[in-house]
Amino acid sequence: MKEMRNPMQTMATCFEQVALFFPSGNPKLQENFERRATYLDTRNYSRESLADILKPYHEKLGASSETQRMIEELRLKETLVVITGQQAGILTGPMYTLYKAMTTIRLAKEQREKLGRPVVPVFWIAGEDHDWLEIRETFILNTEGKLANCRLPGDGGGKSVGNQRVPSWDKIEVQLREAMPDSEFRSSVLKQCKQFNEQAENLTQWFALTLQWLVKKWGLIFFDPLLPEFKRLAAPMYEQILKMHSDVRDALKQRTEEWVKLGFEAQIQQTGIDVNLFLSVPERKLIQYVDRGFYLKGQEASWDLDALNELLAKAPERFSPNVVARPVVQEYLFPTLAYVPGPGELNYWAQLGKVFNTFGFVMPILYPRMSVVVLTASWQKSLNKEALTLEDVYRGLEKHQERCIRDRDDQHIDERIERLRSQIEMAYAELEPLKKIHANVPEWLIRNEEKVSFQVDYLKKKVWQAQRKRCREKLLRLQELEDGIAPNNSRQERVINPLSFVARYGLSFVDRIADLPMTGDFSEKQILL
Repeated sequence: MKEMRNPMQTMATCFEQVALFFPSGNPKLQENFERRATYLDTRNYSRESLADILKPYHEKLGASSETQRMIEELRLKETLVVITGQQAGILTGPMYTLYKAMTTIRLAKEQREKLGRPVVPVFWIAGEDHDWLEIRETFILNTEGKLANCRLPGDGGGKSVGNQRVPSWDKIEVQLREAMPDSEFRSSVLKQCKQFNEQAENLTQWFALTLQWLVKKWGLIFFDPLLPEFKRLAAPMYEQILKMHSDVRDALKQRTEEWVKLGFEAQIQQTGIDVNLFLSVPERKLIQYVDRGFYLKGQEASWDLDALNELLAKAPERFSPNVVARPVVQEYLFPTLAYVPGPGELNYWAQLGKVFNTFGFVMPILYPRMSVVVLTASWQKSLNKEALTLEDVYRGLEKHQERCIRDRDDQHIDERIERLRSQIEMAYAELEPLKKIHANVPEWLIRNEEKVSFQVDYLKKKVWQAQRKRCREKLLRLQELEDGIAPNNSRQERVINPLSFVARYGLSFVDRIADLPMTGDFSEKQILL
């Protein structure tokens, strides 16, 4: 299978190769932020309405005065936004959610200083999504350095995440107490988790409360697209998406073909019939266009455009954008200076440039989120002792573990076992004349030799198990490295929940993330604990 190119690496080293797909320019060049700001000054936004809706929402969250000040700044015509987004995972979900938020906060602060005007960070909580499998579980490193999970009960019932009730604390507490590492901060973290669980009305609020607690000192505005007031603000854009669905399809198709031709992955797979909006009836169904009629996916009843627009005028809260339409709705609502994506998101944003053009927009600057690996003192010591690099761990330590076991084989186990096999084969060869005694003897010899061979295999297996026990300390050390640095054969930032480290080191751990350098190479940074 052909290996796909890495868009983030290409963006960092050879931006000119992908410039067509990111029309607002190289995120490493300040002149592009200045050009983007000038472009945004020509656009109009419902700033007062945005601030009026965000203010009581954040008062309910108990947001900091810094966040409330940023919301008031949104009323000003000169204020710009750096924005990111993610699904509402349990207790923020994996580490990369926190890295997204911190990159957004840092970039907004940096551009505020460089542009000399207000730039505020916004986190779009994708509460409209209904991918239950993606958010239902999170993993925490326990005291022994093993992954322990915290899982939501049920199957989601096909409802949007933001419409899901928060599970009762007793169902979560048992899991967290078993998973949370034993440390001086453990009880205070559990106390906060309980408070957020009892305060939140749905999974989106639960997510916002937890992430807000982690970044409260810097200030971060949260956007919940499920709020009816926001739906009403977005309704004109939904109307345009319905009206121009065929143009959007063509624009997406053209840019996708160009992207794939360069060797990159098409993250958005086209069906040719999607309208890029969902309608809740009450479950969320994708609107599709087939044979000059609108249909809800999996249903036979048809709709015409007038009927959909009439429903949109009466109940905009029943509509929501898909992955193609969400970025243009975001562009319609916010004066977006830059969007902070993860590495995978770059693929689908690259497919959307002409979709933005279709609506008269220009795609914002794409500034990849920071990528980080956290290394505890124990893991650093093990890496040094075993002479391993992070790349070795990412590739998997199975071969290294096997090599360690064999390096300590001072008895030449395989050679001795194979010598035994040869001796057995020779012994059975000497029994060949016995076949003349009776017609059944050949079969008895074969069956007997098979049984002896099975026993030899069993002996070999048990001896190697004993050999592994001789290497137990080293193997445990290697397994701890994999569990911590490359859990579930993935990157740490994609699996482990940040509370694993907040419970060990307190909120000073988040300070360490905030202190990381913002570099244009977008390479993986290290936090040494």
